[in-house]
Amino acid sequence: MQHSKALVLPLFFLIGAVATQADDETVVFHSDVSLSRVDCQVVDSHNRTITGLRADDFVLREDRKPQPIRNFASENMPIDILLLLDVSASMRPHVERMADAAHDALRVLADKDRVGIMVFDTNTRLRLGFRSNRSDINRGLSDVLNQERFNGGTHITYAMMNAADYVRREARPEARRAIIILTDDGSQDPRDDAGVGRALSRADAVLSFLRAPDVMPQSRGGGSPGGTGTTFPGGGWPGGVILGGGGRRGGNRYPSNRQQVANHSAGTADIARDSGGDVFPVDDASALEDTLMRLRQRYALNYNSADTSATNTRPVQLDLTNASRRRYPDAEIRYRRVFLSKDSREAGPISITRAHQPDAGGVESADRSGPAAGVDELTTPKRRRVAVDQSYGSSVNLAGNDSDNSSSAPPKQ
Repeated sequence: MQHSKALVLPLFFLIGAVATQADDETVVFHSDVSLSRVDCQVVDSHNRTITGLRADDFVLREDRKPQPIRNFASENMPIDILLLLDVSASMRPHVERMADAAHDALRVLADKDRVGIMVFDTNTRLRLGFRSNRSDINRGLSDVLNQERFNGGTHITYAMMNAADYVRREARPEARRAIIILTDDGSQDPRDDAGVGRALSRADAVLSFLRAPDVMPQSRGGGSPGGTGTTFPGGGWPGGVILGGGGRRGGNRYPSNRQQVANHSAGTADIARDSGGDVFPVDDASALEDTLMRLRQRYALNYNSADTSATNTRPVQLDLTNASRRRYPDAEIRYRRVFLSKDSREAGPISITRAHQPDAGGVESADRSGPAAGVDELTTPKRRRVAVDQSYGSSVNLAGNDSDNSSSAPPKQ
């Protein structure tokens, strides 16, 4: 009897050691794999978000090879949102409209979500760091109305870059990141779609655009096109921390003594679409609430990628399973890969998987064998502009080359 116990005990410890090693292999990342995430939005033919999907509703492939989804999150994933408000001439009524709507709109956020406030004219100023307390956020918006002068010119391009840089530094690693910009898109600094896009990519942030009507196209910059207007340093407002010109500790890459150009479109709508964000007119009473809701309804799928290169060249394809496609035959998936590392994270371009079309024989592609149904048959991902633009109707547009800074909207005269 004692001899049997002596045999059983070593065998027990041996089994335990093997089990422990197997468990460790499921959580330890080896040098030949990297943690990646796919951030996606699923919409129907009317551009309404499709919610309630689970991990087993998706098919994820990297370089056409199926990848297990290690972790899946939707509305339970926290989000850090930076409100970027244009406080130049003529913008007060639009900021007031947002502040009035914020009390109800913020209710769609979860307890762990955070909101920050940044304002800009020819300088960019941080008014409120990321906060989860709704009272702090509403108070911050009131302070903007009470303490900003709403005068002078506008530098939108530099403001978007500063906002992306702040989100990259201050947003939580485990949270989604988003910037909601309120502006009329009339700017006097050089337009740089590609530069802003790279800044957003480094921050892993989506840009959503609340478009204000440009009721005073000639007033920006002191009443004449291209004028500089009056610049008030960020330190002149209580609670404002200027970004640029040395007013912020550590300086900033986007100095205040920058180039002035004639009043023109900053390309904000195109940049928002390229990042996967939405475009709403701020005159719509529900614009802020709708934008917050759509940001919350995005999905995040984590997987172990074999692509350890710095360029992340292996294409990723995402679609619904055949069973889910039968439930949502017109679904469109807008997604981008986010490459996560120990020291940084960077988002790739937006890709689209559209609803399936029948082939010549009338057979739906969802019933075909082979690659994941409906996955774009591309060897390399293409940059795409994808967003709902309620100003001009729902649209999904292909984006041009990064070096092309032309805008689909005519510049303001």
